[in-house]
Amino acid sequence: MKVSDLMNQNVMYVEVPGSRDQVLRILQEKKISGMPAVKKGTKQLVGIITREDILRHPDEEQIALIMNRNVISLDIDASFDECLRIMKEKGFRRIPVVSKGELKGIITVGDIVHKIIANSSSTARVSDYMRKKMLAIWGSTPVNIASQIMHMAGEYVALVLDNEERIAGIVSNTDLIRLVEMKLEEKKSVLKSGSESQEWDWETSSVLYISKERISLPSIPFHQIMSTPCITISESSTIAECANIMLRHNIDQLPVTNLRDKVVGIIFDIDLVKSL
Repeated sequence: MKVSDLMNQNVMYVEVPGSRDQVLRILQEKKISGMPAVKKGTKQLVGIITREDILRHPDEEQIALIMNRNVISLDIDASFDECLRIMKEKGFRRIPVVSKGELKGIITVGDIVHKIIANSSSTARVSDYMRKKMLAIWGSTPVNIASQIMHMAGEYVALVLDNEERIAGIVSNTDLIRLVEMKLEEKKSVLKSGSESQEWDWETSSVLYISKERISLPSIPFHQIMSTPCITISESSTIAECANIMLRHNIDQLPVTNLRDKVVGIIFDIDLVKSL
């Protein structure tokens, strides 16, 4: 099987040079997590930009300064096995597909989970691939603070705890991107000049104002943006069952519960790919 058999040919992309606002609008409207960037007026692949990149660079407005230029791509004739190898080794969620450097499509973790794993007869269990390490944040934490906690922890998904220490919902970077606001910040810089030959010379100065739009998040409670009820899966379920639940609810991750209905881990779609 080749990557061309699974890739999405109607791939969303942005052009460079371009502005962050274009990317945000597409991510919010299409509810996707990232897309390739091409040279303006061509389909020549020059990078890839994700929602995490935008949240990581709140001060940058130009796509070229936010995107990842060291993008790994696959030739349109590459094998599916090569795609799997890269995703497993690098943890990439999406890989652009090119022909002579020109963008032809994209293959994502979702494509593999929905088209292959969901239709498989694998008996592998969720417990074999789930992650036991989870990030949980108190629901009354302000969203802007919670976002920083997620960023510092290197996580793009967080479970939400209520006042009784129970899991009340879940929040991902997709939820955060929907709330992004633009704030105009103005910085003042004083430029001074004068003669070094005379101590009594007049010193002149000019003031330079630099305006820049910075993305920010509101300080509303974290629980107000969570998805609830929190959809879970049993640790004894199969990988195929897990893939079908993700497909049915259009989600990328599921908290994992044990026989006592206690959350003991979390499994992401990228973890399902490791079962292949």
